[in-house]
This record gives sequence, C-alpha cells and structure tokens, in this order.
Amino acid sequence: MKMHGRRFGFAIVVLAAAAAFSSSVSAQDNLRDGAPFNGYTGVKFDTTNYTYDYLVDSSLSQDDPANKKFKTLQAAYAAAPTGTPEKPTVIGVKPDVYLLHVGESAPYSMQLTKNYITILGLTDDRRKVVFADNRCKDEGATNDGFIFIVNADGFTMMNLTVLDYCNIDYEYPGDPSKNLKMRTPVVSQGVVIQMTGDKHIYSHVAFLSRLDTTVLSARRAYLTNVFIEGTADLIAQSAGSVTVFKDSEAYFPSGAGGLASQGLIFINTEFKASKGMVFYSDEGNVDNSIGLPDTLIDCVVPTTTHVAWMAHPAIHQNNLSPTYHLKDSDGKPTRIRDGEASPATYNLSRELSDEEAKAFNPWNLLRGPLSGPADDWDPANVRAQYQNNGSDVFRMSVASAAPAGGRGGGGRILSPTVRTSTTDAAVTATALPARANATISWSAPSDLVTLSSKTGNSVTITGNNHTSHAEWVAVEAKAANGFHVMVPVNVEPAFIDPPKFTIQPVVAAPLSGKVPVHYTLDLGGRDDQSLITWYQCDDTACATPRMVAVSRGDQPLKNYTLTTGDVGKYLHVGIQPKHNISEPGPAVVATASKPIVAANVTSTTIDPNFRNFVTTENPAIENGEWTVIGTWASIAGDNLVNGYGLRISGVAGTVPRGANPPQGITVNGVRVANPYAALLYQNDKPTGDMTVKVVMTPDKTAGQGFALSGSPDDNPGMERADIFIKYDPRTRNGYSLRFWRTIKAEGKCVFQLYKIEDGVGHPLNDQQDVTGVFKPSTTITLSVVGTKLTVKGSNTKDGETLSLEGTITPNTFGGSGAFWSGSAGIGQSNVYNEFVISYPGKAKL
Repeated sequence: MKMHGRRFGFAIVVLAAAAAFSSSVSAQDNLRDGAPFNGYTGVKFDTTNYTYDYLVDSSLSQDDPANKKFKTLQAAYAAAPTGTPEKPTVIGVKPDVYLLHVGESAPYSMQLTKNYITILGLTDDRRKVVFADNRCKDEGATNDGFIFIVNADGFTMMNLTVLDYCNIDYEYPGDPSKNLKMRTPVVSQGVVIQMTGDKHIYSHVAFLSRLDTTVLSARRAYLTNVFIEGTADLIAQSAGSVTVFKDSEAYFPSGAGGLASQGLIFINTEFKASKGMVFYSDEGNVDNSIGLPDTLIDCVVPTTTHVAWMAHPAIHQNNLSPTYHLKDSDGKPTRIRDGEASPATYNLSRELSDEEAKAFNPWNLLRGPLSGPADDWDPANVRAQYQNNGSDVFRMSVASAAPAGGRGGGGRILSPTVRTSTTDAAVTATALPARANATISWSAPSDLVTLSSKTGNSVTITGNNHTSHAEWVAVEAKAANGFHVMVPVNVEPAFIDPPKFTIQPVVAAPLSGKVPVHYTLDLGGRDDQSLITWYQCDDTACATPRMVAVSRGDQPLKNYTLTTGDVGKYLHVGIQPKHNISEPGPAVVATASKPIVAANVTSTTIDPNFRNFVTTENPAIENGEWTVIGTWASIAGDNLVNGYGLRISGVAGTVPRGANPPQGITVNGVRVANPYAALLYQNDKPTGDMTVKVVMTPDKTAGQGFALSGSPDDNPGMERADIFIKYDPRTRNGYSLRFWRTIKAEGKCVFQLYKIEDGVGHPLNDQQDVTGVFKPSTTITLSVVGTKLTVKGSNTKDGETLSLEGTITPNTFGGSGAFWSGSAGIGQSNVYNEFVISYPGKAKL
C-alpha cells in the first residue's frame, strides 16, 4: 500500500528531520516534567502523516493482509519483509495501547530478527503509541521480564513508548479507559528492550520500567530525544559496542539509583535524581573498577551532592571518566565525586581538552565499527559538519600478561607490580576506532620506572626503585589528539633475603588476657612484616594443631587474645620472617611450655578481630571455637570495623541432618547440595542473659540486602539469613533473628524472631518488621534478659531502624552465630564487620 504524505526512504532522512526539528532546543528545555512521568517531549514532534508500508491499527475489525493492515504488531511484523539500507520496511502504528502479553515461562514478549525494520508511531505524542506488558522477574515472568528482544541490523523505533507496567501505573493521555495498573509496587527486573545487531536508531522513544530497563548490546546505536527511567541498572551496555545518547533524559522516579552503564556517550543529556545517583555498578565488580568509562558532553546532572561515579571505587584506575562542559541543574559548572563516602574526592574524572572533545561527535562515533572499516553510517546527518573529525580516537584500553603480583584481564584494573632488578611488565595499548591508525606515546612522571620506548603500541616497564618502600607510578598512554589512559604500576625496590633471627621465638606466659611471642630479627632498619600464625595443640608435640589466628595486612600478630576455647590447650606459633623488601622466609616455630588455664582468660566476651580470623572451612563444633562453613574471605576496607571484615564468597555444605560435620553431596570434590554459609560459635558452659552485636555491610545498598527475594523457609535453597542467640550449634536449638528480602515492599527485608528446634525454625510470635535498615553499614543487637528477647537495629546511611521483641523460654545455651543462604557473588553478598558475643551478669569463665 502506498500512502501520500511525508515519506522517508531510509532512517538517515528520518533522523535528519528529527534533528532539524529540535536542533534549536537544548535537552533540558526540550524535555519537561509532568506527573506521573517526567521528561516527555515538550516540543511537538508529529509523525502522524509519515508514510509507511504496513499499518497496525487496533480499531480494525480484523486483519486485512491484502491491504497490509493489521490489528497487532505481531501480525504486521510477521507479514512484513526484510528491508534494505536504502529502503527499510516501515510499520506504522496508530495510537493505542498494544498489549504484548505472553505466558510466564515465555523468554520474551516479542522478538524481532528481520533486518532494516522501522516501527513508527503515527502520532503527535509518543505517549499515545504504547507497547506494553506487565512481566518482571518472579512477577509474571520466570526470567528478567524481557519484552522486546531485537537481534537485527538497521532496526529503528520512532515516536512511541515501550512500557513494562509490572511496577508502574500508566496514565494514557486523554483517555482514562486505556490507563494501566501495575501488577505490584515491589520493584523487580523488567527489561523492556534488549538489543543486538548493528545500526540501531531510537528517536523520540520512551523506555519505562523500574529495574534493568534496557540492555544495549547493538554494535552501534543512536538514541536521540529518548527518555529512559528506572530505579537501578536502567542502562546496561556490552563491551565492544558504541551507544550514543543525544538530547535525551535519564530519570530516577524513586529519587535515587544507578545507571550500571559502561562506555556510553551522552551528548546534551540530562540526568534527574532528587536524592542521588551513581553511574557505575559495584555488582560483580571484583576490582571496583570504572572499567570502560562513560563520557558526558554538555550534559546536566542533579545539584544533589550525592552524584557519584561509583559507590566504592578503587583508588587506582586505568580510565578516568571524561566530561566536557558539565553543568548542574542550576546551570553552574560542576564535577562528579568519586564515590559515596565522605569526605568527597574528585580524582576519577577529567575534563576533556577542546581537541579531545572533537572526537565525540556522532559522525566520528558511529561512521564505522570500532575495529572494522568505516561504512559511513550517519544517523544524525552530521557528516558535513564533522567531516574533518571522522577518524579521531575516543576510546583506549590497556592489556598485559599480568605478571605475578599484578592484576589484569577482562573487566579488571590493569595495575602490574614490577620489582627492581627482577620483574618487568609488558603493556599494550589499543586506541579506537582502529581506522584512526593512532600513534601512541608513553610517558611516566617519575624516574622510578624506565620505559623501553616512548612510542608504539607496546612498552616494557622496568622498575628503578632504590628506596626501601614500594611506590605507585602512573604510566600514561596517549593518542595524538590527547586522549589517554593510565597504567598504575606498583614499583617495588629490589628484594633481598628474608631477615635472620637474632633471638629465636619464645611463647611467653599469659599476661592480661593475651599471650605474646617474643623474637628479634636483624631488620636493618626495615619494617617487620613477618607472617605469624597461631595454633592450639593438645600437648607440646602438637601433632594435630588447630589454626586459630593469622597475620594480615603486613602487621605481625605478636599478641594473641585468649578465649575460653584456649583453656587446656598449648599455644603453638609459626613465624615466617619478612620485612618490607623481602619474601617470607621458612617458618620458625615455638610452643608454650604450659597449657592455658581458665584464670589466664580475663574476659567472657567474644570479639574476634576479622583481620586475624581463620577463614578456612572447618565444620567441627568445639567448645569456645568458631565453626566455619562455606567459603569466607577476610577483606580490607576503610569503612569496616578494625579495617577488616568477613565476606561470604562461596556457599557450601548442607543443612546438618543429625550429624557433624554437616552432610553433603560431593560432585567432583565439591559439595553442592543445599548450599549455605555459616559462622557458628559454641559455648558449652551454662549461661543466662546474653547479648549479640553484629555489624554488617551488604553489597546491596538500597535496603533489599539479598540478590533475590526469599522466604523464612528452612530450605536453604531460599535466600535468607539468621543471627543466632541462646543457641546450641550441636543440637541446633535456640533462638534467632531471621530475615529475608520481601516481594511485598521495595528495598526492604522482613525481620522476625524465630525459635529453632532441632534445626527447624518456628516464628516466636506474629510480630514482623518490614524495614530497609539492611544497608551499609547495619548494626543489629540481640539481647536476652530473663524471658525477654529484644532486637534493635540501625544503619549509617539513613534513618531506617529495626525493633522487635518477644518472650522466650529460658535455656542455658551460650552459643551464637550467623547463617546465610543468599547469593555469594560480588555485588550480591554480605560482609560481617563485627560479631561481639557477651554474657552480662552471671556468666562464668
């Protein structure tokens, strides 16, 4: 069918018209706020009379294939042939709400795989052409609620809205009968579009969801006058692709959230968040790396002081986030802070020079794939304007074999360690696009390193550090236009032999609740960094030692704090001598001549320093000792108590079924059945009143705590956690605070008191506290006084609190611990900063 009116032969002309229509208006003027959704185009953009090849019209009584008219998009798409670059197949869509409902197990609402298809809203208001489904993870979908899956070249969407109304009420303009009601207010993953292929265009399109709104994986995509909203992870991008947002808006309806973006280019785009936002995600980010940085050209960010690149970024990065003429919503020049912690620092972004900024034009960014020849794709129709800047470097990366002691690899920060006279580092830089044929120059601001060459794609970095301490040096790789990346190098001096003992180690007598080890090394004025490991032994022969404390962070553990578990044991110590410019030497051991007696232990309070905690899995349950189940890692952090905490990095084992150690199914040497992790403390002495204080730092920062919604079910396949009090790990009896992520409230967990009988939990009462208290960092205190169990909680981030109480049947148990059957990956786990168990009043040593 041939329609008279405004016809476009291919997508370039469409975008040229769109660009011309709005070129005189900036993004922040072009996009206005209006309840209940923000950022729709305020300037009229009318495609009502644009021509098309196939028509979608819901008012039809039935499909009319002969005249290429259909009631649904699905039917029109099925009939439409694949287009060509010169003549894409255009499917025009008349205003209405088009529901794309599918079953819960369906992988998507609709998939598009034909090349050069354009979906065009025939409207003067993109809110009036709506494609919608109400599926999100665990609420209408068994996956992440995918609506559109596009895997095609030359795909275009124009002047319409794509909506997942699982978590959104939608008001259709001018006709309340077409309004859509959300399925649930509890936010869950709902991907409205996942795109792959090449040469995608999205013009005057709104993408509306709450979590994981879009996945941008097309090799090249141009989004102009686009509005996108969500609470978190609303723009995800694959490495190796180029996506350009121009004259667009990203909006956080809850007031805060994170983009989870990587390598996106934003031009004249505004970000709106009333409470705060971050650009990069910590989730799954092993190194807290910026990775491939976003670039902000003539963009606008909120005036809030809580706009950060990342929640907890690493200090040393390969890339800094480029900005150019960045302003806040008041129109003032601004910059973005590194992380959310105070005081604010501003080291992870840099202002582009005028010469560098020339590279960030749509012609240069999109005229060819990153690594292939240019095909002169020009979706913004700006070739004539930027003809002289069509092969400029706008992206660089560095790679290395990552020598021992260094880091590197996919998604990692490349920060090699070189050792003077011993270990060098070979580093390669890549400048993109490849058509730039860039000459890379290398430089270093310090003579602590020597570079094998000043130009070329690769360089060997040699240490030249003749001090007594390692130093950081930033080696720079720069293209001719000034664009550059950094290689932070840890430059060690030449190492020498480990220090010799001038006085052999001796385990001294207990003093004030501690046992020191005395020794003297010939350090030559250097720092003692010896690795000291403490053990318990049944006798002086020490045939079956139990490791009870280790050194970390280059601090020798010269004094061991006694606990009740040491009573009757002989302390044994192994010292590997080391200073700051040596490797550890062979261990020299010493054993106490007498066992520890009860009088040597001066406190009943159990307060392990996680800097020295033994994280090796040990399922044995013994009086005064910690049982460790699963994989735990001692991690350092300025925001952690004593600078260290225990992260759950792997779950293992199975719920004990009347046997110790816990039973499990082994596959290729790995226990995989009913996974969980636990720290359990056993106290065999009868106790009365008891207090347990726990400080936790979950990876999830919005209050949900866990990666997925869970339940209080004792099946450890469900995500939940317990903090035990008045508990006996042997018999699995006592009480706990149990908590899990709920699907009934956004950013909250349900907390409830439980009685544990033979390993099975039962609610102590009907009282529940649904709260967002579980954020970094959360302090929870459980207290038993007589028959009353109380719980109080708060965090350092906001005013959320926790309060519960119940009546218990007193017991004599004095054990405690933590149980976790949630996810254990980076970005989904939990860090225990502090775990203090105390027995006020009548407890005896």
